[in-house]
Amino acid sequence: MQDLGVRIRRAIPDEWERVRELRLRSLEDAPEAFGSTLERESAFEHREWVAWIDGWEGTRNVLYVAEAERDGAWVGMAVGSRTGEERRAHLYAMWVDPAWRTRGLGTGLVRAVLEWARSWGARSVVLAVTESNDGAARFYERIGFVDTGLRHPLRDGSPVSARVLRREP
Repeated sequence: MQDLGVRIRRAIPDEWERVRELRLRSLEDAPEAFGSTLERESAFEHREWVAWIDGWEGTRNVLYVAEAERDGAWVGMAVGSRTGEERRAHLYAMWVDPAWRTRGLGTGLVRAVLEWARSWGARSVVLAVTESNDGAARFYERIGFVDTGLRHPLRDGSPVSARVLRREP
């Protein structure tokens, strides 16, 4: 990523306001790509944003950001999450700013989550992508994820369906 002028790194709890800004940008950019909404997360407070970084109740999270070296702007993110002692990791909230897409940042963010999952012995990493988002599905398949055949609603009340993809870390 250095040759792109971007570094991938872990966010820390003190950066919760920057996480908030980045996540809200992602929800505004792609409202039908995530299991949550801009309206819902705009109401989150400090505690909820720190949880994105450290983990929700019963989970442990790691949040990676793509940070532009020239100005420190955050231009992408991905969250790895683990529930209890489960040997499966989840990849959530993967997003790259449209101006930075097709440069390998998404691959770098996913690889960071995969390395984190390997570090604690995960057997698999799973994610969900909306069925209508063929570009994202092709991206994940290019980096080794396979469609499990499982489907679920994107979120409560949504007519959008998501497919579950999986790979070994």
